[in-house]
This record gives sequence, C-alpha cells and structure tokens, in this order.
Amino acid sequence: MDDDVLRRWQRGWSVAREWTDYTEVDGVIVVRVGEPDRRVEYLATEQHATTAARMAHTDANPAGSSWLKIATTSRQRVAAVLHPLELIRTERLLTISLSDQQSSQVPAQYELDVSATPGLIDVELRTDGKTAASGRMAVLGADAVADVIYTAPPHRRRGLARAVMSALADVAIDQGATTGLLSASPDGLPLYQSLDWSPVADLVVARTRLPSVG
Repeated sequence: MDDDVLRRWQRGWSVAREWTDYTEVDGVIVVRVGEPDRRVEYLATEQHATTAARMAHTDANPAGSSWLKIATTSRQRVAAVLHPLELIRTERLLTISLSDQQSSQVPAQYELDVSATPGLIDVELRTDGKTAASGRMAVLGADAVADVIYTAPPHRRRGLARAVMSALADVAIDQGATTGLLSASPDGLPLYQSLDWSPVADLVVARTRLPSVG
C-alpha cells in the first residue's frame, strides 16, 4: 500500500477529531491524542509495522493507552508482527471519487442542518428537535475525509446515514474536493459499500495490553 494514502487519510481524520499534535518518525505517524485511555496513536503501513510496535512497547504511556493502526493487505502477517499487542478489530480504509457516490435524499420527516467552514463540514438530520443522525467531513485540498458517521438507534435502517453521506459529499465538492477517504468499522462497511466506496487496505487496530487481573 502507498504510504501517501495513509498520510492523506490521517491528516483529514486528525482534523475531524481535532487532534492537532502529530508528527512522523521513521515512517510511523505519531498522533498524540491525549485522552486518558488513548494517549497516542501510531499509524503505519505494513512495512513499518515492526517499528510502530516497538514504539508502542517502549513509550512511557500507561498500559492499554498506546494504540496502533497498521494498513495492510494481510491481517495475518500484521498480527504476527504485532504480537503480543492486543488486537482490537480490523477496519477497512476506503476511497471514492466523490462525484461517483450515490446520491440520497433526506426522508420527509427529517430536517437537514449543514454547518460548514473552509475545511470542515458538519451535517445533522433532526426530527422533533432531536438529532437523529450526524456526520463530519474534513476537506484538505482535493481530499475529503469522512468521520464519526452516526445514526441514533431508534432511527436506524431508514436511509439516514446515506443522506448524511450525500450531504457531506455535496458540500465537499463545492469546497473543491474530488476524492473521498474514510476508515470503516465492520458495522459501517456495508453502508459505504452500498454507496460504491472501494477498499484500499485493511487497518489492523491494536493497543498495548492492560495488566492481567488475578
């Protein structure tokens, strides 16, 4: 996998999460998140997985608070390299030409609210004054990185996430973006596949292990 794709996704992901403190060391992107249970996130392609794992093992953060995302075409190979780190899940890094994403209308009983500044777009769908679905997209040049796409449980399976993605893409295109990037969880993957997003690589998510109890 091309390191540049991972860097492009990370920059947008960091903007969307408002994580501004990051750097790159020996091919590994180091994002200083600063949250109690996630102090740092190491991102790397498979060729730098061993370096990323060593950084996590040797940093000064409490056990369980150093996380990794490794882009790969083989989860099994990366799992062997990361041992004995705890494997959490496997996400999927996806991309699309934004003009190719399927368009979806907002269902009649919901209201669309868009808040956009140069480089950051927030979308909400509301009903009865409450947020039913929401999403965010960071725009950096030609890239638009979608993140935190969420539908409240009572409103799921009504096409709201599709409408959120459609609204985000429309505004991103207006801001000059042409390419979409995102990381999909296993639960979210069917949505993006239905919108014609294409896989780039798996993202193996791991962290340092918490101390054993007992």
